[in-house]
Amino acid sequence: MDPPSVYRARSIFRSVSGKGLSAIVLWGASFVLTRLALRSFNPFGLVAVRLLAGTLLLWSMVQVRGGPVLPVRADAPVCVLLGLILSVHLLIQAYGLEYTSAINTGWIIGFIPVSIALGAHWLRQQRIGRMGWSGVVLGACGVLIVTMSSPPDFQQARWGNLLQFSSCLTWTVYTLVGAIPAARSGALRVTTVSMGVAALVVTMATMGTGVLRSALTLPAVLAMAFLGFLCSGLAYYLWFQAVTEHGPARIGALLYLEPFVTLGTAAAILGEPITVHVILGGPCVLAGVWLVAKGSCRP
Repeated sequence: MDPPSVYRARSIFRSVSGKGLSAIVLWGASFVLTRLALRSFNPFGLVAVRLLAGTLLLWSMVQVRGGPVLPVRADAPVCVLLGLILSVHLLIQAYGLEYTSAINTGWIIGFIPVSIALGAHWLRQQRIGRMGWSGVVLGACGVLIVTMSSPPDFQQARWGNLLQFSSCLTWTVYTLVGAIPAARSGALRVTTVSMGVAALVVTMATMGTGVLRSALTLPAVLAMAFLGFLCSGLAYYLWFQAVTEHGPARIGALLYLEPFVTLGTAAAILGEPITVHVILGGPCVLAGVWLVAKGSCRP
């Protein structure tokens, strides 16, 4: 017989969503790849190409899987709304990465589980207890510490940090609004249609902004392929599948791993320095997320 520790390890492994974890790893690296792609693409062009590639991949997956492409009629308006939210979300992050570092972005985005818990509390999907509210305060303090610093080569980092913090709110709305349609129509169909709507909206906007800011380079092209097919197409599908299977609050807690992925890839690929503010504020964000997760329950 296996010892009790093995049973506990297996139980923990089963409780972790592999789909949600895969999405988190891809998104953690996406901030670094976005900064590489921005050397050749402007923000609107980057998001448009990324969404078009993601939509193409998801549509291909729908064709291989078979069945209808469109969601049920009741979910169609929500998918349009999700597409609009997604386009704004990605544009905010792309513009933010022109003003702040990928490492700062990763730690700020790590606050998302707290904002998701607050949204679920407001919608009465779960209740935040005293421990949870202390986590909200601690996590907010951690974000404040991180955003107080201006990384080298980023003179307008506070503006970029503010943009990234606002993307926490757009992703919270996207996750909570999309949970029910994904459960009813299927994560693949909902993600495909919403991403297609976002691709259409941003592509139309590029008619006034253009796509490129300078000549294409091989790193920028490879980064864009990674962002489009993996971070947009595959990761968004995996995310909604995980939310459907485990619920937004539980899967949202996996986002605490994303800053570590960003930290490692940004330091290795971009050579971004790890500042004192990140060392002090980052753990506060994670501790706050943990307290919120422990101090929240269904009503």
